[in-house]
Amino acid sequence: MSNFIRELWSEKHAILTDIWGLTQYQYAYVEDNQIDGVLDVLARKQALLARLQEVDNRLKHYEDQKAEWAKGDPGTAPELPEIVSACRDLLKQIVQVEQQCQARLEERRDAIATELGHLHEISQARAAYTGGNSITGGELDLTL
Repeated sequence: MSNFIRELWSEKHAILTDIWGLTQYQYAYVEDNQIDGVLDVLARKQALLARLQEVDNRLKHYEDQKAEWAKGDPGTAPELPEIVSACRDLLKQIVQVEQQCQARLEERRDAIATELGHLHEISQARAAYTGGNSITGGELDLTL
């Protein structure tokens, strides 16, 4: 039984490691403002998150044993507490980078909204200045 549990935790660690790697790419894409790259990474992460959910569901069936593993029960694999701790550390790092990405994207969104607001103000000022008598494309002003 402990080998099965260790394998599940090892699988979870492997998935989290893959997510961590993708998160690094995501961060780079966010910094370079490459939205297509961000979307590609998010799609790839979605598949990994689905696998992670499956592993977590299987691990939930063994919640009672986790307390014994954390205490270092002699019947469990000795490396299990290390794997569990490594998973927690990876998850913290992933969440931290995700939060940084979110904050950066929100800053960009707000900057774009501000710029659009300025463009709208400029457009209104231009329309007021021309008094609505501006020449639209394709028209020729023949007045003397």
